[in-house]
Amino acid sequence: MNDANIEWQEITNNQRNTAKYKTSAEFFSSQIIVDKMVKNLKNGAMARVTDQLAALGIPPGASVLDIGAGPGTLAVPLAKEGCRVTVVEPSQPMKQAMDEYRRYLQVEADISVIPEVWEDVDPENLGTYDYIISSFALSVPNLKEALTKMHQAAGKEVHIFWFMNDTTWDVTYTKLWESLHGEKYWPKPKADVVWNCLYQMGIYADIAAYPMRDERGYPDLRAATDDYADRMGAHEEWQKEIISGYLDSVLVRGANGSLFFPEEGKYAHISWKI
Repeated sequence: MNDANIEWQEITNNQRNTAKYKTSAEFFSSQIIVDKMVKNLKNGAMARVTDQLAALGIPPGASVLDIGAGPGTLAVPLAKEGCRVTVVEPSQPMKQAMDEYRRYLQVEADISVIPEVWEDVDPENLGTYDYIISSFALSVPNLKEALTKMHQAAGKEVHIFWFMNDTTWDVTYTKLWESLHGEKYWPKPKADVVWNCLYQMGIYADIAAYPMRDERGYPDLRAATDDYADRMGAHEEWQKEIISGYLDSVLVRGANGSLFFPEEGKYAHISWKI
């Protein structure tokens, strides 16, 4: 078996050396991206959230550390259910969005914020939480160090949600990146690398697969093109023509008239008890 942490580091280094690449912290500091996420949360387009909350099964009153919490996708509902939630979230627009989402769900409980990326958080200052969550927030340079820190900070359980196969955006980036930016795109390492890394650390985690179930659509081809132009930093007209041509060939018309990707992919729920 290959060293999973080395495999993770190699792919991550290739990603970060790619033209126009943005780290997750940089990408999710874009106000445009943040606003879209909050809109999708409010209109119920992120249907997977229901599956995730059910899979977590965290009881009221538990202390929770949510790493890379974004606009509070899981943190706000958990706080609403009576959990004591702390989040690790470096993006100021995301923190503002979390406050907006709290007001939207009428959550009065405070949510403490550690304004750093996970790799910069000092484990000596963390303390212990009953439950550690990382939901699609594993964009770290060293996987083993990130997982070790989660394990050490957990009092009861750790729960990680991560991609099982290439997402629609990874597929799109892989198809178009070289045409747009002159370089190959490197998709993220997948859940098998995470599970293997845990196994090599002596942690024998459970793993379950779920469909993504994000029902995000576009009213028309122009909106889809503009979204991917924002995502890929490709705003020249010739670049938009490439994006538009590809999306026109893969998007399908939904029952409500919106355009959708036909398959959103699957994700893994990796968990273990302390």
